[in-house]
Amino acid sequence: MNLGDGIACEALAKGLHVIRSTELGLMRLAIPLPEGGVQHFERPMNGGPEYWRATTFEDRASGFTIDEPITAEWGIALDSLANSGR
Repeated sequence: MNLGDGIACEALAKGLHVIRSTELGLMRLAIPLPEGGVQHFERPMNGGPEYWRATTFEDRASGFTIDEPITAEWGIALDSLANSGR
């Protein structure tokens, strides 16, 4: 499991809900975590599950930008959230 997969796994396991957005040809997911942070993911609108990347992490006191690829295995789970009505 690479770093991006680990970040996706953690967010999917602990996430409180999902906020979806689309802009500039990107699908974006923001997943708030119980500890107060928000993990962001994005992929091109015309990309498949192998195109997801873990991007920004926001926290109350700080945040940072990362750019870690996510494998298709975990990207499928993110696609499911992106395409669900929840």
